Amino acid sequence: MCGVVGFIDSGLRKDQRLDLVRRGIRAIAHRGPDEVGLYDSSSFTLGTVRLSVIDPRLGQQPMVTPDNRYIAGFNGEVFNYIELRSELESHGVRFKTNSDTEVLLHSLAYWGLDALSRMNGQFGFVFYDKWEDVLILGRDRFGERPMFYTEQDGTFYFASEIKGLFAFPRVPRELAPDKVRRAMRYWSPVPGETCFTGIDAIPPGHILTVRDGQAELSKYYHGIARQSTVAPPKSFEEAKIGLREVIRESIRLRLRTDYSLGTYISGGIDSAVVSSVMNELIDEPLTTFSIDAADSPVNEWPYQRAMVDRLGSKHTRIPVSRAQVRERFPHVVRQCEQPLHFTAPVAYGVLAEQVGLAGVRVILGGEGSDELFAGYDIAKEARIIEACLGRGSFAGAAAELAPALNDVLYSDGKSADAIIRFYTDRSNRDFTLGPHLRRFESEPVDELIDAAGGVEDDHAVLLRRFRADFPDFEQRSAVDRSMLVDMHTFLIGYGMTCLGDRAGTGFGVEGRYPFMDSHVVEYAAALPVEWKLNGVREKHILREAYADRLPPEIVDRPKFGMRLPGAEALLPDGDDWVAAILTPSAIRRVGFLVPAAVDRLVERVTKAETPRVPYPFGDAYVHLLSVLLMEEFLIHDFQVPEVDIDRIMMRNIDGDHDPVGTAAR
Repeated sequence: MCGVVGFIDSGLRKDQRLDLVRRGIRAIAHRGPDEVGLYDSSSFTLGTVRLSVIDPRLGQQPMVTPDNRYIAGFNGEVFNYIELRSELESHGVRFKTNSDTEVLLHSLAYWGLDALSRMNGQFGFVFYDKWEDVLILGRDRFGERPMFYTEQDGTFYFASEIKGLFAFPRVPRELAPDKVRRAMRYWSPVPGETCFTGIDAIPPGHILTVRDGQAELSKYYHGIARQSTVAPPKSFEEAKIGLREVIRESIRLRLRTDYSLGTYISGGIDSAVVSSVMNELIDEPLTTFSIDAADSPVNEWPYQRAMVDRLGSKHTRIPVSRAQVRERFPHVVRQCEQPLHFTAPVAYGVLAEQVGLAGVRVILGGEGSDELFAGYDIAKEARIIEACLGRGSFAGAAAELAPALNDVLYSDGKSADAIIRFYTDRSNRDFTLGPHLRRFESEPVDELIDAAGGVEDDHAVLLRRFRADFPDFEQRSAVDRSMLVDMHTFLIGYGMTCLGDRAGTGFGVEGRYPFMDSHVVEYAAALPVEWKLNGVREKHILREAYADRLPPEIVDRPKFGMRLPGAEALLPDGDDWVAAILTPSAIRRVGFLVPAAVDRLVERVTKAETPRVPYPFGDAYVHLLSVLLMEEFLIHDFQVPEVDIDRIMMRNIDGDHDPVGTAAR
């Protein structure tokens, strides 16, 4: 976990530039507790913070080529850096460190943007060509690491977190009501958007090039835009073997670190696969962790324990209480910088804290598998609804859907009859977004937010992004579309951001996700849908591929997502932050919330008679509190923390006067 922050063409004096970038560094210092670095020239200024995972002694940033032409700052990892380094050395490139940051620097300097097709990693990077005065910002294929940017008065700013941008006085701090509405509706910002006026995110698989004051966004990764990227296996048995091979290689690459490794055991198939393969590849007992979620409707421990017993791992079970959810929720919202619909980021933060205290710096997880192998109930729903629309009748659909529902029963609570009624009432609608429409249109989002446009306008924005990134989007099956929508909203916009990237910040822990390897993603995309969704059995091929290596109760267990207390843990009670954030003045200060609608929602959740506030009102309430907290911490009372960055300043480069491009503290 690292971070970058900086700007180009500021027109400021050197002392002003240094004061400014130091503010930006302090705003993101929680991302990199080990060291700080700084590069400054009249045209380009860059600050870096680093969590050292590979080559802690020599891998300081920013890095500069020997001719002082190229400068790089890097957040994340290039997992195949050893292979790339060997190839570059065969071309005469010389290295001073053993770090993947130097490999990224020389790869871009030698191969140009073609280097990105060679890299296997999770990253956001800054690459500056001093001779040509060209800045390139890049983000990995699937958005595992973030990168944000804005242009203000001719100056172009960038940062790994929006807080880094807000540290610059010229950058306005303002929530954009239509973007907030979309983030609530889709459970994450639309790819490329943020919730803030004038601030954008680089979408996954894209680069942004700034040249002569003009910024151009372009897509460099097209691997899953065409289903023919990987030749499909000839048989199911061959496919199982191939799947095991690409997953094993992905995990092997993600074990590269100079620090201790661990893995998360959830009780499901995804983390079980990762931990089982990981256990085969390391030469010491595996260190594992699991979450004991308060008030969960399902006891996960028997499944977790079965996997721990199979591995013989050194295991830590971490309880997450209702009180922790309430206490930590405001901090998590500030970390994530977007509305939250679940409180799961609290649990991931508690997990990261305990992982860090255990001396583990890198932890592997199973995120991404559901989106690749039709793991969610919504994929089953998509197949049934597509068949109904094809034959022009919903007769018998409820009976077909009922046995397919598992995980959704714990969150949605709607019967199969009620779900089918949603579609029969809307049978004349555009169903390009498939069954996601039911999720996207259930919360009272449009009642809560006073903003231009509405649901159809939001859908048009989202569909423009999918059609641009996936030209064949509408020609794909409903199940394929549902998996793509899940990947690029719920997984990338929420899972990779709020769970994968932000949860570990401040605790010195980096998450790595083997299912997000492009070779795994492309292999899965080439498989027939029926191999992933076999009848009502989700992730069929993944289960069969590892059936002989995992406890049978895990192989056969239906999907179940982690459930933490949500709205019911965040109800007004006494005079703590919840009561303060729900005052009329705080609601008015947001500027676009509808007070009467807020009052109706709060009344509804506070009067809920069931142990859990029913869907969708509990989710909408968590979203509402998130927006109010975002306004409080990121707009109204934004503070740049006082951090002693000089104590860990390891590199301070004067780009105008240092002839060799290195100047140590």
